[in-house]
Amino acid sequence: MSLKHSAMLECGSKLALGSANFGLDYGLANHSGKLTKTELEEILFEANSANIRIIDTAQAYGDSEARIGSLCITEKFNIVTKIGIGSEKDYVKGKVKYLVKQSCERLKQPRLYAVMLHQPEILLSDIGDQIIKELQILKEQNIIFKVGVSIYSPEILEEISKFLQLDIVQLPFNIFDQQILSSGWINKLKNNGTEIHTRSAFLQGLLLMQQSSLPSYFTNTWPSLFNSWYNFLETNGVDALYVALNFVLKQDWIDKVVVGVDSASQLKTLLEVEKSLISMDFPQLGCDDTNLINPSKWAIV
Repeated sequence: MSLKHSAMLECGSKLALGSANFGLDYGLANHSGKLTKTELEEILFEANSANIRIIDTAQAYGDSEARIGSLCITEKFNIVTKIGIGSEKDYVKGKVKYLVKQSCERLKQPRLYAVMLHQPEILLSDIGDQIIKELQILKEQNIIFKVGVSIYSPEILEEISKFLQLDIVQLPFNIFDQQILSSGWINKLKNNGTEIHTRSAFLQGLLLMQQSSLPSYFTNTWPSLFNSWYNFLETNGVDALYVALNFVLKQDWIDKVVVGVDSASQLKTLLEVEKSLISMDFPQLGCDDTNLINPSKWAIV
């Protein structure tokens, strides 16, 4: 299996297909809601045609796994899913195996390309060793190819990496959220052979919104940052989607950029951007304020 999976990631698109909106109403700028079956079929067909090889999902994404499983043919895509163990008191021996088995059944996959922990801080608790042991057994049994974590900021990697060999890490990265660049962790992960996936290229659609449509929470709290963003777009006559995606795809340390789309036509647009990347002097807009770069902290009324 490892040879097959390695080969599949060496070719094709750098994009990976995110699936939060397969099972949820997801994203600040998402007005279409949860995808219909027809829309989902069209997106998966386009993704396969464009050599997108990774679908990223999670048990927390509503019925996303089940919907993918009802439509996907095993050999077309490698599946990355994320599991949540819950709190320490919720854990019982064998829970990791049970959760992974559930995902395999819903996805109709005999094995998974990668499983990541959605709340990796659980590894720092008293049950961390047992969770890691169960994950390693699943790797040995060829049920999981890679094991890793999904994180919000790089600080937690220092402790986690002491306990778990990280085969894969997923983290947010966009023109506002550049924490990983200044953390020193890119070289450490790459030197250890860790595969890096990034998400939130458009900051849940925030970077693509018209300035006049932004909630006051953003314009009142970070006026200079947003003015700089929109001024750059206007001055250079460039499209927000093109700049935001170009910025991420140009990072050679990123293995896969996870993107969510509402339609096959949106996916085609992203693929066209990927085919037409150019050198560009990007504005310096990195921000460390988690109230902006972490959508779970947005105080939008």
